[in-house]
Amino acid sequence: MTVFRGFLIITKRNIHIIWLYLLLFLGIAIMVQKAAGGNTSEFEQVSLNIAVIDRDGGKLAKGLADYLSQYHTLVELPDEPSIIQDRMFYREVYYVAAIPEDFEERCLYGDETLPVTKVPGSNSGFYVDQQIRIFMNEVRIMVSSGFSLSEAVEEVIEHSADEAEVTLIDKNGFGGKQPMHAFMYQYMPYILISILCYSMSYIMIAFRNEDVKRRMMCSAIPARSQNLQLALGVAVVGIAVYGLCTLMPFLMYGKTFMKDPNMPYYLVNSFMMTLVSLSLSFLIGTLVRREEIISAIVNVVSLGMSFLCGVFVELEVLGKGVRTFAQFLPAYWYEVANGLLSNNSSLSPAQQTSLYTCYGLQILFAAAILGVAMVISRIRQTA
Repeated sequence: MTVFRGFLIITKRNIHIIWLYLLLFLGIAIMVQKAAGGNTSEFEQVSLNIAVIDRDGGKLAKGLADYLSQYHTLVELPDEPSIIQDRMFYREVYYVAAIPEDFEERCLYGDETLPVTKVPGSNSGFYVDQQIRIFMNEVRIMVSSGFSLSEAVEEVIEHSADEAEVTLIDKNGFGGKQPMHAFMYQYMPYILISILCYSMSYIMIAFRNEDVKRRMMCSAIPARSQNLQLALGVAVVGIAVYGLCTLMPFLMYGKTFMKDPNMPYYLVNSFMMTLVSLSLSFLIGTLVRREEIISAIVNVVSLGMSFLCGVFVELEVLGKGVRTFAQFLPAYWYEVANGLLSNNSSLSPAQQTSLYTCYGLQILFAAAILGVAMVISRIRQTA
């Protein structure tokens, strides 16, 4: 097992790359967990620093200010454009509503809209716009129904304090949200491709060294045994990396991951991606002759495939043209399978067929990439 031991020795020299990307993987998983760790079944209102400049002084104007104060923090501002502009520039105020004179006649009974000023480029002001429209419409309806203006304003403010109870329909069996380990598996293709392509490429370049090749040819070990030992080394490293990446969801999510009925499918899906990554690493190791350019090629392959196939950006966000092109890349089918598993606790027969199709396409991609690499390797040996 001389060749196999040499394979492991070279792997040990590059072990720092494996640990570096595993730590990166763990860091991504923790950041995603914190970003998505809130309970998505609860809704929280957005509160802004806003100002209401009352030039009318009537009951409707005072009622609007009281209504907005239930949702936002009212900041006192003088009615001077320069000061208002200065406060909004430094983000001390995000929204200013200027109530004009004769507010009731002009905006409640008339067709005028309330003059407002928002921070440029901010979408938060649309939330306040909606609240103002709701207040004006409800007051207008109550006044038209026979209530006095004072009664209408009081009723609207009183009932606006009631909190609505929102319950999400559990369509996917996960309480209306994705399980946390699904996000970890979403980023796994990047880690598998990076680790295996880096480590395997360095090893293959080392074994293609002219001095090493001559020594192996002169040794008493048959060529067939050498190839089998190399294949064994690739399998051991691939399984080790797959095992380490699989161990993380168990350590981070424990019983939650183990109780997921789709857990075996996650494991199979990531194993298919491991085969694809090994075939890519063999192709890159066959094409590359110098260690200096390994980093550039692996980064292009891993990052390019990750951005195009839904690893870093959700598939739903990608454009139609990008998704069409990504179908010719193996990581796309991994992410399609991962999306099926993360959005459904139980799979229908049609969904199971789609899942197995994704598995099969990943195997075909791995076989095709491996075949191309072997052809290139044979051409270079005979050249």
